[in-house]
Amino acid sequence: MKHGIFLRVFAGYVIVSLLAVLIFSFYTLRLVRGISYDALTQGLESAALAAKVPTEPLLAAGRTGALDDLVARLGREGRVRITVIDPKGVVLADSLENAATMENHSQRPEVAEALKGVTGISFRLSSTINRWMVYVAVPVTSPHGVQGVVRAAAFPEGLNSAVLRERGGLFLFASILFVACLLSALLFSRTLVAPLRDLAGVVEKFAAGDFGARLHLRRWDEIKKLADSFNVMGERVQTQFLEGSQRAQELDGIFSSVQQGILLVDSHGRIVRCNRGFEDLVHNRAAEGKTLWEIARAPRLTELVQRARDTGARQTEEVPFGDKSVLCTVERMAGRQELIVVLQDTSDVRQLEAVKRDFVVNASHELRTPLTSILGSLEMLEGEVKGDGERWLDTIKRNAGRMTAIVEDLLSLAQLEARLVPSSEPVDLARLLDDLKLMFQHRAESEGISLETSLEPGIPPLTADPFLLEQMLVNLVDNALKYTEAGSVRLSAATEGDHVRIEVADTGIGIPEESLPRIFERFYVVDKSRSRKLGGTGLGLSIVKHIVQTHSGTIEVKSDLGKGTRFIVRIPFQRGPRN
Repeated sequence: MKHGIFLRVFAGYVIVSLLAVLIFSFYTLRLVRGISYDALTQGLESAALAAKVPTEPLLAAGRTGALDDLVARLGREGRVRITVIDPKGVVLADSLENAATMENHSQRPEVAEALKGVTGISFRLSSTINRWMVYVAVPVTSPHGVQGVVRAAAFPEGLNSAVLRERGGLFLFASILFVACLLSALLFSRTLVAPLRDLAGVVEKFAAGDFGARLHLRRWDEIKKLADSFNVMGERVQTQFLEGSQRAQELDGIFSSVQQGILLVDSHGRIVRCNRGFEDLVHNRAAEGKTLWEIARAPRLTELVQRARDTGARQTEEVPFGDKSVLCTVERMAGRQELIVVLQDTSDVRQLEAVKRDFVVNASHELRTPLTSILGSLEMLEGEVKGDGERWLDTIKRNAGRMTAIVEDLLSLAQLEARLVPSSEPVDLARLLDDLKLMFQHRAESEGISLETSLEPGIPPLTADPFLLEQMLVNLVDNALKYTEAGSVRLSAATEGDHVRIEVADTGIGIPEESLPRIFERFYVVDKSRSRKLGGTGLGLSIVKHIVQTHSGTIEVKSDLGKGTRFIVRIPFQRGPRN
């Protein structure tokens, strides 16, 4: 594997070198053969021309007998075969064979060319002696045309011997050339592959986590640029890795130090990761890798996690967790199937709320008796006190009544916070709105305010606590009348999806924008002087909000200063109050 690139590069150069040497050798052999062939044909042409000189007068005189002796002598002297042929292709004399027995040569290629007046050359198998020969035929011409043909021929052994002589030297030269190419290929392959092998080794170290690995080459080519680019990339990756590691350590520190329980749950319900806060909550230091239900025996928590997984929506609910109360928030991670679960122990908060609620209830009960006694005593003093004392008596009576109202509201609010809902039954909204109109009609008319009610036809009954629902609307209508000097108060109900929408709108003084976020706080009043004048306790809207939340609903307020206010309550159908 380590020599894979080297072997492939070296083998490629070897194949190219071998092909180059073979092509060079083949071309050189063909060139040598061609040169030898040309030399042989030139020699045969010279022999034919030399034989033509003494043959020409004999042909003109018709002395064929003398031609046999002449061509036999010329053939021996030149070591070639000499043949004399007349214009009709009849062999007149031949230095090797009996001319009388030889067939007509007019169709021989070289003879046919010579009879046309040009030199003919041919390399073919002789039908007379059945051997390969090289033929050169020259025409014997006169003013009357071609008088005959003198042909010289030789065996190609000389040609083959010349090629064989050159082949040995050529093989030696080709072998030396091939070895030189191999050495060059070896050197070039090592030069090319060595930096690539070094780069591969650095990359392996880098992949193994050694981000400080670098490669410095003493060359100036593309591989050098590649190594420099890798070094730059390594610097950036190392910097980002160090920054990421530092950030991860910081996040781990924050994650571990958070007091709330935080855990990551996969799609199978297994705890992928959790912090010390969760381990302290469940009293288990080996929670990771186990399912949530194994570690936390809280069925409601498991249901909340499953609901978040099925719906994909964020789920927040306070659930019982053993002997504790825990606020649980479950949310799916963006682009992943894991769920983030945050658990906050609210046991101390709930215990404090219980202490506070008990204090309010006990204090209210303790205050109710003396306040009742004070009011009774004030009623007995009426008629006994004259003059300025009547004014002071009215002031005491009014403030005692206000304190009584505060005590009653505190008791009501404490009951709502404890979620002690007495009943859940169908509520006839039409009848409820009519009762409210009758309850406030006289007061509205005496103050010059128009009180209107509106109900959407066919609205189904609402499952709720009728007393709490009436108390909520009484507080809202009472507030609307208190803060409306002229105009109208309108009470309406209609369906909105799977909710009933109840709206109380007035044309009163309105609420300043900066006060809107705080109007549901207990004892908070927008206009303190007006509230004291009208006998407000500052608890009415807080009671309204708790009643709405008890029925799993929402409340919204919209107000324009000087134009009026709208309270919009939405309560779901077929859902009773929580207990």
